[in-house]
Amino acid sequence: MNPLGKSAPRQRNRAYLHRGPGTATREGRREGGALRAVLSVLLLAAFFFTTAAPAAAGPPLPDPDRLSYPPLRFSPPVPEHFTTANGLEVYFLPNRELPVVQATLLVKSGAMYDEQGKEGTAELTATLMRAGGTKDMAPRSLDDTLSSLAATIEPSVGMERTQWALFSLRKDFAKVWGIFHQILRTPRFDLERLALLKELKGEEIRRLPDDPQHWAFKEFFRLLHQGNPRGRLPKVSTLKDITREDIESCHRRHYSPDNMFLAISGAIDREEVERIVAETFGAWPARSGRTPVAPPSSSFPGAKYYLLKDSPQTITLIGRPAPTKQSPDYFPFDVADHILGSGGFRSRIFQQVRTDRGLAYATGSFYRAREDYGVFGAYAITKTSAAAEALTAIQDLVRTVRLSGVTSEETARAKSSILNSFLFSFTTPQQLVQQQASLAFEGLPADFLWEYRERVARLTVADIDHAAARWLDLDRSLILMLGSEGGYEEIKKTHPDFKIIKVSHD
Repeated sequence: MNPLGKSAPRQRNRAYLHRGPGTATREGRREGGALRAVLSVLLLAAFFFTTAAPAAAGPPLPDPDRLSYPPLRFSPPVPEHFTTANGLEVYFLPNRELPVVQATLLVKSGAMYDEQGKEGTAELTATLMRAGGTKDMAPRSLDDTLSSLAATIEPSVGMERTQWALFSLRKDFAKVWGIFHQILRTPRFDLERLALLKELKGEEIRRLPDDPQHWAFKEFFRLLHQGNPRGRLPKVSTLKDITREDIESCHRRHYSPDNMFLAISGAIDREEVERIVAETFGAWPARSGRTPVAPPSSSFPGAKYYLLKDSPQTITLIGRPAPTKQSPDYFPFDVADHILGSGGFRSRIFQQVRTDRGLAYATGSFYRAREDYGVFGAYAITKTSAAAEALTAIQDLVRTVRLSGVTSEETARAKSSILNSFLFSFTTPQQLVQQQASLAFEGLPADFLWEYRERVARLTVADIDHAAARWLDLDRSLILMLGSEGGYEEIKKTHPDFKIIKVSHD
């Protein structure tokens, strides 16, 4: 394998294929001996020149914090937008750099809409729509056709949305779009493919403990959202109870134009976009039967759980509710999180827990905000003997920011980092147009991207301190640790209120 992870082609001398047994071996030995001799000479030469001839002294590298450069400007093109008569919102941005067309369709259908006892329905629905063929195309025929066109149509299902991604060469776009329309409108829901997908998903669930980090984060969010549909996860038993009728019902409720947002870019003009949307979506009635889901509770009483896993490492997660994207605290809290742990090497948690004290292999914080709820969390992946100390260190750092605030130097550095990196989040037209559709999906104003930069730029230390003091109360937080039984006995010495939880995936 080469460093990029791709198999490097092996160059063989075809003459070896026509020689007798042993010939290649003898010649290989001779060539290997010659190669070793050459390498020895090169190594001696390298040693001589590096020891006998000192490197030429160059100018010292400048401190990155002292570099001066003109301010970066955020002036991306504004996507065009129109809404069809049946409620489909369309965002479009032309891009003729390459002869391709890309589209993203956001659907208000995700795991949180699953009926209790049948968790996994939304994911199976989208996966089966793609894998199960359409009314006019068998599953194998659909796969082969897309492959022959070098096109892709793939869904991904999250908690609150299902996202479809389409890629096509410009010359084949009309045909690929027609297939996409069939997948959305007239899926076959093939029973054999459904049975196969349920088996595959069930095996994925059974193997979840094999990936401790993924398992820990899943359980963390499940526990944090207890009592809310977002806190329900599929099990093997819930998958078994999902029928084809459940899949069809999910499709009827969620897949309608008034429940979808389309973002499209590429070598195509607006007139053609309007035409193909009218031809495919125009006769589709607006009849969404989706029932809104209440956001998770904005308060958390606090709890400490320990998930047993025979592992030499311990994964620690601490979290609590945080500001929504609609909250005025969203912007200052985003900067506070950057200073605390999501800002990389310069963040307090990384610097003190990992760099200065060497307590963790990986550590930091995260802030996930939605239009109606938010979550702040911090994490550490440590050797078992260091888990308790790392937990205490993170708690102390968060408490210090809450009670004592941040410095003006940290604030300036965090704002500069956020604003500069923000520009590189929209390097392609498809990223920009998809983000615009996502804002509409979340019910946020169309100028949110522009407002974000302006609001962050105006923030003061006092603004950040106020948001941190209000939201960083880790005395009312969820703490989840995943580790060995010995690790549990060790953490109980300093935190006796940890409780073991058992998770059944059946």
